Amino acid sequence: MEDLLKPDYGVLVLTICNFLLLVYLLKKFAWNRIIGGLEQREQQIADDKKQAQQARAQAEEIKQELDAKLAQISEEASKKIQQAVSMGETQKNQLLEEAKAQAENLIAQAKVQIQAEKDKALADVKNQIVSTAMLAAAQVVQQQINQDSAQKVVEKVLADVQGK
Repeated sequence: MEDLLKPDYGVLVLTICNFLLLVYLLKKFAWNRIIGGLEQREQQIADDKKQAQQARAQAEEIKQELDAKLAQISEEASKKIQQAVSMGETQKNQLLEEAKAQAENLIAQAKVQIQAEKDKALADVKNQIVSTAMLAAAQVVQQQINQDSAQKVVEKVLADVQGK
């Protein structure tokens, strides 16, 4: 067991020689490739990062353009809605004016028709009064009677007129 705890200098020198040989061989054949691969990977990561930044910048530009277009479309839609509302109000006002004009025209025609009917009715009444007065006068002349009789005849004629 004591031999195990004592260092063996021959094995130690041989291990150091093997290690140095391994480092030399790695440096001669593999170290450049490993370093080159690492540098290449580092360059690729830097390029990817740069491309990601460019893509992000482009995405921001596209987003700004889309926001501007959306604002423009929204503004145009608002203007078109405003125009449609305005046109609707104009048409509503036109229809109301036309309806008022038609109503006034109908009222004027009705007034003219009512006045004509009224004039006709008044003419009929006048004709009836004249014919009644002539009838009364004829009866008064026919009877040639005194004032009291004439008064009774006029009242009788008026009663006949009111009865009709």
